[in-house]
Amino acid sequence: MLKFNYGEINELYKSLNINTNSGDVERLATRELYHAGVKLVIEPGFIYFKEDGVVSLAINNDPRIIGDLIDSMPIGLLEHYCPIVTFHYYCMTPTTLLKLRQEDFDSIFFNTVPEKMKELTTVLSFMLIFLLDIHVERRSDSSYHTIKSMLYRYLYRQSVGGHENEGIANFILRRTNFSRSYVFRVLADLKDGDYITVKRGRLISINRKLPNDY
Repeated sequence: MLKFNYGEINELYKSLNINTNSGDVERLATRELYHAGVKLVIEPGFIYFKEDGVVSLAINNDPRIIGDLIDSMPIGLLEHYCPIVTFHYYCMTPTTLLKLRQEDFDSIFFNTVPEKMKELTTVLSFMLIFLLDIHVERRSDSSYHTIKSMLYRYLYRQSVGGHENEGIANFILRRTNFSRSYVFRVLADLKDGDYITVKRGRLISINRKLPNDY
């Protein structure tokens, strides 16, 4: 099992100060604006970079959200190299994307200085690490342990500028197969025990160490 959590991974990633949304990418790309709740349409032959906003990822026809895209993740690159897999991207907030032609992407990251290739490799490596962390979280031995982990994930996201209005119950339900009754019961019991504070459906704080079992 991974020995670090989402917050620690994200803090390490941010400390690397990777910024592919500047320089050549910004100069050659065009900007596209999307409203919250919109599904992104990924045009073949183009790679996209999130400049601002929160974008979530789902796969094939599964309505469950896998997770949010990390900064500098090249949207459309996975589909380019593995076209038999279909990914779906949803704007959780108003979003700005940089749209770059595939040939310009290749020119920037593959046909220039080694530092650009290293930067891209780092981004792709962290994509895999984030997905592994989510896999471990969602494959927990008990539904409660998954919910427990997702409470911390939700709270961290809010603390670093998550502006989406998604409530904690919906956040869990959209990412799991748990029943609504079970999720609401766990949240209600934790709230009644003063373990968490929830206002208008949003998790405000975790007040003390959550119970090991439920």
